[in-house]
Amino acid sequence: MTSSATIVTNSFISFKDFFFLYGIKIIVAIVIFIVAYYLAKYVFKVVEASTRKLKKPIRYPNTVKLILRSVFFFIASMIVIGMFNINLWPLLTSLGVLGLIVGLALQQPLGNFFSGLMIIVTDAVNEGESLDIGGVSGTIYAIKLNHTVIDTWDGKRIYIPNTTVWSSKVTKFWPKVARRIDMSVGVSYELSAEDLKRTMEIFQKVLNEEPLVYKGNNYSKEMNYGPVSNQVTFDGFGASSINFTLRFWVLRENYFDAVKNVGISIYRELNAAGISIPYNQLDVHVDGKVENISFSDSKAEDKD
Repeated sequence: MTSSATIVTNSFISFKDFFFLYGIKIIVAIVIFIVAYYLAKYVFKVVEASTRKLKKPIRYPNTVKLILRSVFFFIASMIVIGMFNINLWPLLTSLGVLGLIVGLALQQPLGNFFSGLMIIVTDAVNEGESLDIGGVSGTIYAIKLNHTVIDTWDGKRIYIPNTTVWSSKVTKFWPKVARRIDMSVGVSYELSAEDLKRTMEIFQKVLNEEPLVYKGNNYSKEMNYGPVSNQVTFDGFGASSINFTLRFWVLRENYFDAVKNVGISIYRELNAAGISIPYNQLDVHVDGKVENISFSDSKAEDKD
């Protein structure tokens, strides 16, 4: 009985020693990682506030958050390793062939990592931009260490490896604040030359009077605002109509409303002027004699 009590007592003492030796260190380690997390958030807020005061907002907010968090967690990890007196050098030197295998396995992730750095440094892609990358269209949500994240127009979120982004053709839909829209409109062949001239005047009037059509106001090189030309061009004689194209510029925030307003105004003005917009027509001319065919006779023959 005495020996059992002694074993229990020794076990309790061993657990107590273990707790005081490692338990407190584990709790301190957890606290260090929590502090590192909140320090990363605080530093990001300071950087963000500073850039706002300088009127130069951060282009990669989500990416900067990820980098700061990684840096602070790395520092926290080094502190914890030092606190536990863990010597990593024997482990690193003993890797040998295993290190080579791991290096080959990480070849693709490392390629994505360095491609991501090149994307950020060269300013090829920015967060919040609307673009197309290799056939995937949407808005850039974030540029992460290995992937670029795109939110598509229909609400999907797609992760594209950074090596693919770096090597693919990138089409930016809004490289500047304003963008040109080409709207095709056809009118009837029955119109006279004077009516065609009046049609073009109507189109130009619509573009000049629509407030959402950008006229080049507030010219500024810094804000990518510049002089533009809103015009009507003759496109040619189509199969069913005489075709024109309205080429006009709109600001990003007015894109859909401007297209809608211009289309409604064109339809209203043409109707008021008695000018119709024809639909596709096909005229069939039959040469030679057409014999009358009796379907009742043919059915009777089929029965026989």
